[in-house]
Amino acid sequence: MAAERESSTVSIQPYDPPDSRLTLGQTNQDASDLILPRIKVVQAMSAEASRDEDPAKVGDFYNTLTSENYGDKLRFVPILAFKQRVFLVRQERREKIEAVLGVPLSEGDGLKCRSLDTIAGSGEPGGECTTCPLSVWDGNIPPLCSETYNFASINELGELIILSFAKSSAKTGKRLNSMLRMRPGAPWASTYEASTRKEKNDRGTFAVPEVKVVGPTPTELLKVAHDWASQLAGTVLDVTPEAEETEVPDSPLPF
Repeated sequence: MAAERESSTVSIQPYDPPDSRLTLGQTNQDASDLILPRIKVVQAMSAEASRDEDPAKVGDFYNTLTSENYGDKLRFVPILAFKQRVFLVRQERREKIEAVLGVPLSEGDGLKCRSLDTIAGSGEPGGECTTCPLSVWDGNIPPLCSETYNFASINELGELIILSFAKSSAKTGKRLNSMLRMRPGAPWASTYEASTRKEKNDRGTFAVPEVKVVGPTPTELLKVAHDWASQLAGTVLDVTPEAEETEVPDSPLPF
């Protein structure tokens, strides 16, 4: 018998770091004390694809915390959706970025600015995201400051995972976000499946994620999901990608 949908929903709270605590059964811990189990899609230039032993395939889903390879399909139960912005600088993009900003950047590549609420950025250039020229789409070209759709979820074992969609895959993230909002009941009432398809551009072949609903969440996972939702509600989660995960320019990253 299909599991009954729960009527409660999880609200996304404003960014308030001093009061945002993620206990996970512990005390006096905040999100900065934890490395979140983020899921990435393995690309041709990913380190996981070039290992000498047990290399991952392009399109596999990979847990950056536990180093688990889930293969080319991943079933998950979404719990909490949230958006962030990340501005990462690479040398080959510096000239274009400085032309858009109209001022030179400070020395060094990597993370320059980020926003945990998509309202205000912290770093260089910082300020309001809506007025920042780096947040603007140029036709079908993603903004230089990547907007990410993130979903705190659990896998089929009830383990917490974070799925993130950015750049070209932002449309997939927006689609999943819309699916969650349009369906009645709590986000965790339904189970979803992520898979990948191959696309090509002038830089090569890369994998793009897709998502679909596969049915109601099994009863044994409903309580697990609800417990995670209770812990995550009101918590600020930082899923800033590592610099080494930007090795495929202008492809869907980190997911």
